[in-house]
Amino acid sequence: MAKTLRDLVLALLNATLILVALCLFLGLKLSQSIESIRDGFAENLQLVTPLRDQAQSIRGELAAVRSDLAAIRAQDGTLDSVVSQKLNATLQRLNDLETKLETTQSQLAGLAEKPEELIDHAITTSADVVTDRILVIRGCEPAT
Repeated sequence: MAKTLRDLVLALLNATLILVALCLFLGLKLSQSIESIRDGFAENLQLVTPLRDQAQSIRGELAAVRSDLAAIRAQDGTLDSVVSQKLNATLQRLNDLETKLETTQSQLAGLAEKPEELIDHAITTSADVVTDRILVIRGCEPAT
């Protein structure tokens, strides 16, 4: 009886040590994956800066086009009503484009200044995908 209990405790200890070793290995793999993701984000954020600068230059060009159109409108008072309406519509479209560009530029600046939000979003999305796959494997349906 004592030998059986001793063997059972020894088997339990071995199983526990194997599980601890497996958890440590998986933790190591997880930390390596997180580090590679972090490095990938750092590289991607370096790509954001030129895009932000390019958006700034496009914004400057749009302002120049707007001023040219305004100069054309102010230059000749003999424009007929159709041309004047088209000019006003073009100026309005130009204003809308500049608004969209400003929104995009602010989003790019936010990504460059706060990369941790992007990383948090990526980790949360990845965790959700993994959880859904595990539930599918187990045959469970996520709560809706």
